[in-house]
Amino acid sequence: MRWTIRNKVIVCLGMLMTIIGTLAFSGFQGVYSYRRLARSISKRAEELPFSENLRNHTDNLQAVLESYKTNPKERQQKTIDQIFEHMALLSKSIDAYEKELDNAEDSDLTINDTQRELELVEEIRAELANVHKMLEVPDALGSKASSNAIQGSMTLLTQKSDMVPRILQQRMGSFVDEVRLEYRTWIVVTWITTITATALLVQLIRLGHAWILKPFNKLISGSRRVALGDLEFQIQTDTDDDMAELADAMNNMTRNFRLIRNDLDDQVQIRTKEAIRSEQLASVGFLAAGVSHEINNPLASIAMCAESLESRISELANSVDDESDSDNMQVIRKYLQRIQHEAFRCKGITERLLDFSRIGETQRQQTSIQPIIEDTLELIKHVGKYKDKSVKFECQRGDIVAVVHAQEIKQVMLNLITNALDSLDDSGLVTVKLDGNDSQCRITITDDGCGMTPEVLQQLFQPFFTRRRDGRGTGLGLSITYRIVSEHGGTISATSNGPDKGSQFVVTLPVHELNQESDVHDGQQNQVA
Repeated sequence: MRWTIRNKVIVCLGMLMTIIGTLAFSGFQGVYSYRRLARSISKRAEELPFSENLRNHTDNLQAVLESYKTNPKERQQKTIDQIFEHMALLSKSIDAYEKELDNAEDSDLTINDTQRELELVEEIRAELANVHKMLEVPDALGSKASSNAIQGSMTLLTQKSDMVPRILQQRMGSFVDEVRLEYRTWIVVTWITTITATALLVQLIRLGHAWILKPFNKLISGSRRVALGDLEFQIQTDTDDDMAELADAMNNMTRNFRLIRNDLDDQVQIRTKEAIRSEQLASVGFLAAGVSHEINNPLASIAMCAESLESRISELANSVDDESDSDNMQVIRKYLQRIQHEAFRCKGITERLLDFSRIGETQRQQTSIQPIIEDTLELIKHVGKYKDKSVKFECQRGDIVAVVHAQEIKQVMLNLITNALDSLDDSGLVTVKLDGNDSQCRITITDDGCGMTPEVLQQLFQPFFTRRRDGRGTGLGLSITYRIVSEHGGTISATSNGPDKGSQFVVTLPVHELNQESDVHDGQQNQVA
């Protein structure tokens, strides 16, 4: 079950209410016990005058009865009247005392147990009724037997009246022990409730720290670390509530920040490499434009002179009969041919430098890419050194048309495919795939040749960089290829899993013509480069 902050707050509030309720119960119960005790003592104190009146009226009745024998006859009738008056007063005292006992509040304290006193009051009333009945007999006090019976009942009545306050005193004595037991019990209860409340309070503080304060502190500290730039930090709350959900959201946000940062770093590195490469290409182009003509002219003179000397040597060789002179002529001709070959080779390099330095607008138009690739493959197929190597062409989609300069794209394909073939051993395979969508054309050239190291991949498109196995090449082919693709608004990338694991080049070209703004922007970049 997933606990939300709301549920946890409810639990904490419930524990707090339990603490308050426990302490309130202990306090109020002690106060109410004290109030009940005070009211019980007060009530019993109110009974004391009634019990004293009962006893006094009993003693007075006894005294009047005893004075009957000592009084003269003329006063005996008056004494009898006094006896009945005292009996009436005693009866009222009994009724008042009984009413007071009935009004006593119910309680579990022994001091308020009036059952024994009520029984004693009933016995006193019965004895008083018996005395009253005997006194109603004519000359009851004059007869010795009747007088003795009345005196015996009065003695019982007096004894029972004397027992009333003694019973109350006895209960007051036992009440001390009961009260001592009760307050000791409540002391224990108070300690238990206090300890329980303290334990609940400690648990409440612990849960509040674990559920609320600790996750909040982790969120705050984690947010500060992320704000300081530590995007690798992940917040862990160790809970399964709203805090964990918030932490996950912040982690996702941090992860997105990290991805954006890494993407921006990659883009900066790519743009930096492109800027460096463009600067290098611009420098090479500037150098080539300045010196190519100066180099071509002497090279042309050297080639023409060597060719002229070769023709004259051939004429002289035909007129010489000496075999040794003929051999010398052949050696001279061989050296002259080598001079011509190397001169024309240098001229080709300078011409490629001139091509590399040209930054003019070329006429581009809607051109089918598939025929360009097929023409390039047809041209390469007749080259003798590639006869033992295979090239496979796959068109993943129908004919793809892009806005390109056909001759330049053909040069790109020629450079990439011949480089791939040169990296192969005999019976190797190069695969060319053509694919695309509505926005771009994608050409993938894959080989299973010698592969490349990461260091080679980093410098692959730099001018004059070459790692051809035959030691030939100027290192300008891929630089020119990169420049042509860039001027077309496309991209070229190279990947390899390592030496002897093959390589892959991917060229993307836009299907639609770049708008004017993009052309101007690219032109400005080229001018800056």
